[in-house]
Amino acid sequence: MKVMMTEPLQPVGVAVFEDHPDIELIRPEDTSEGALIEAARGVDGIAVRSAKLTANVLAAASDLRGVSRHGVGYDNIDVATLTNRRIPLLLAIHANAVSVAEHTMYFLLSLAKRGRVYDQAARESNFALRSSPIAVDIADKTLTIIGFGRIGSRLAKRALAFDMRVNVCDPYVDNAKIAAAGCNPVDNFQDVLPETNFISVHCPLNDETRHIVGKDELALMQPDSFVINCARGGIVDEAALMSALDSDGIAGAGIDVYETEPPQADHPFLKSDKIFLSPHSAGVSVEAARRMSLETANNLVGALTGEINPATLANPEVVG
Repeated sequence: MKVMMTEPLQPVGVAVFEDHPDIELIRPEDTSEGALIEAARGVDGIAVRSAKLTANVLAAASDLRGVSRHGVGYDNIDVATLTNRRIPLLLAIHANAVSVAEHTMYFLLSLAKRGRVYDQAARESNFALRSSPIAVDIADKTLTIIGFGRIGSRLAKRALAFDMRVNVCDPYVDNAKIAAAGCNPVDNFQDVLPETNFISVHCPLNDETRHIVGKDELALMQPDSFVINCARGGIVDEAALMSALDSDGIAGAGIDVYETEPPQADHPFLKSDKIFLSPHSAGVSVEAARRMSLETANNLVGALTGEINPATLANPEVVG
């Protein structure tokens, strides 16, 4: 069996493939469409990180029987083509949920406690700043979470431990399940934005969710509120967010993902001291990177040997 590994995995993941003597690893020269098309010819499986698996790349893989994504998002993959050919797309669903939830809490606490301002003040010996408090407590503040899957549910648990009030909006999760987790289910998150101190998105990027937090939603929020996106660039409208920050419509933001990655050097986010940034790294802690590579490899080997875990499928319809 031939397996194309579009980008390097952690050694624990590579070892899974190497422990199977019937698997030949194919490593393309780069992740351009041309290189991937050439490398994909005759492969049985593909392990992919951020490389784009276009219709052309998948067409070249005429013997393809499974694709395993190093992560949980899959907007870089032509899922329709896979589904039409009844090829499973498997996700590393157990790897980074804790890491992203923790990173979201890092943003939340850094924003609330004005981490950047106080750090700079200490370095400049500006201890007089403590006489004019600017940090806020998150206890008794309201967090609204959009999406109550593996990450959103874990974020809620951590926020509740900090004595926050938590609203949850997820049309695909039963309200009783949300309430049982100690959260307030809401059918329309716009209704609770005026009382929301922090909003965090944890849903996939698709036609339904693109710019779900935009100009109208931001206008409903208070000047001391914050927006966090550790899901996918494009869920939050970047231009609308920057406008709200510049006009003091909201107080700050935590952004891990961008509509274009990496953002251009002149992107306004890079110049704003109201935004905490990270380079799409929320889900790549040391532990998560190992777990993700291991799960990616195990998922693909399972697909090629007929042992698919249905919970990992992005397109479950391909297995009936």
